[in-house]
Amino acid sequence: MVRLSRKTVRDGLQAALAIRTGKLPTKAEIEQAPQISKWAWTANDAGFARLFGWVEGHPRLGTGWCTTSVVLAMDTERRWARTVSRLYRLAEPLSPEE
Repeated sequence: MVRLSRKTVRDGLQAALAIRTGKLPTKAEIEQAPQISKWAWTANDAGFARLFGWVEGHPRLGTGWCTTSVVLAMDTERRWARTVSRLYRLAEPLSPEE
């Protein structure tokens, strides 16, 4: 498990508050965000929602399977998700057959 810095948590919570008050991520921010595909919901030990999937363009992890930090906000059309640590661009979710 990766421990997030206080700054990362603070920045994530501030971004989530901005989203809640109507300041959504811009098209440019979404396009620059790492993409996660074949994603599905999972939870951490405390029961908080996270995403698991194939990530591309992650600044620390590169490309591969990952589990995100806690999801703080998600676009109703499922184009993006804001986690504690960053914004993700969402591709197709994991299908029930997979």
